Amino acid sequence: IVVMVSLGLGMNRAFEQQLEAYGSLTTITVYGGRDYGYMESTSSSGSGSEDQVTLDAETTAEIESLDYVKTVVGFKNFNAMLYAGKYMGWTSIKAVDFDKLSSLDIELSEGTLPTKDGQYEVLMGYQVPYNFYDPNSRDPYGSMPQIDVFSDKIELLPSTDYYDGKRPKGFVITPTGLTSEDDYDYAWYVFVDYDTYLKMQEDFARKNRTSDQNGDSRNNRDEDQSLYDELRVDVDDIDHVQGVQEIIKSMGFEAYSLTDALESMKQFSSLVQAVLGGIGGVSLFIAAIGITNTMVMSIYERTKEIGVMKVIGAQLKDIKRLFLFEAAMIGFFGGILGIGISYGISFIVNSLLSGMSDGSGYYGFALQSYIPLWLALTGVGFSTLIGLIAGYYPAVRATRLSALEAIRTE
Repeated sequence: IVVMVSLGLGMNRAFEQQLEAYGSLTTITVYGGRDYGYMESTSSSGSGSEDQVTLDAETTAEIESLDYVKTVVGFKNFNAMLYAGKYMGWTSIKAVDFDKLSSLDIELSEGTLPTKDGQYEVLMGYQVPYNFYDPNSRDPYGSMPQIDVFSDKIELLPSTDYYDGKRPKGFVITPTGLTSEDDYDYAWYVFVDYDTYLKMQEDFARKNRTSDQNGDSRNNRDEDQSLYDELRVDVDDIDHVQGVQEIIKSMGFEAYSLTDALESMKQFSSLVQAVLGGIGGVSLFIAAIGITNTMVMSIYERTKEIGVMKVIGAQLKDIKRLFLFEAAMIGFFGGILGIGISYGISFIVNSLLSGMSDGSGYYGFALQSYIPLWLALTGVGFSTLIGLIAGYYPAVRATRLSALEAIRTE
């Protein structure tokens, strides 16, 4: 039974580990949402004033004031191009206030976080150096190089427009770090300070004599630059994520977190645990019958001993306690033996199955057996309780034996 429960717990653990590779389980991503208050403000003529909810500084402060919320970071998202010698590649820019970048708890595989003081300092996702290709090659995607972002000269163009002829002048950026390979959520992005990126756009248009209309329409200078494309909300604990997320949705925004996928995975895990629990219940019933049968046979074998105890003055409650204690000890020591066997099976499961494919298992996630201390103690306590229940009938039967008939028994 302990092994069956441990497989369910291990499955939940594997789901969490799998999702953590795609980002933090305590982070909520918020996007600009639906029209808020439209139904309440419609007039009899069918027209109404729509209050479009927006991701601005006021919204950020409101969400940050919610219970259990640690920090809120706003992003503007842009597309851009990177050049490294003869190689080029497309990338996604996340413009963010570098003063808040450290609050995202981004793990680095190399380097340090960028600062506002450096000249065009950026933070790169670990997949960005692999995203370059040679546009003049016959097979540009056949041999994609890995660029050394710390030594190679990398130029950024804050635009993805195609330019016929001479390549426009961009900006030489200074990558200060690469994100960890364990953090897939930021693997393809380049982080740039928000004010620095706006300055890049202005300088790019001036240097290349282009207008804002030649670039991404979302970057139009008439756009309110105080609006964000998305917010990242950091919650203090995974147990509070869903509650905070529902509050944000009630404000009219679209909100998503990895716990959404985790909840559906846990529902599947609960179904598996229910099936395994049913199988365990049958084995538990058989075990209880076995203990009862053992204790009844013990009474038959010790009938004369019971009679002697009654004749010399043993009270009925003492005889009852004696047999209940024996039954409890059968359950207790059987429970300890069972926990030992469970840990052995758990070790085999984790070694032979979960150790394959760098911990990813055969079917996309590692099959794990996880036995926490509380499960082991509960298993021993439960088996002791089962021993007491199974030994109650034999103990009562022992107290009802006639002393004289018991003494005569051979």
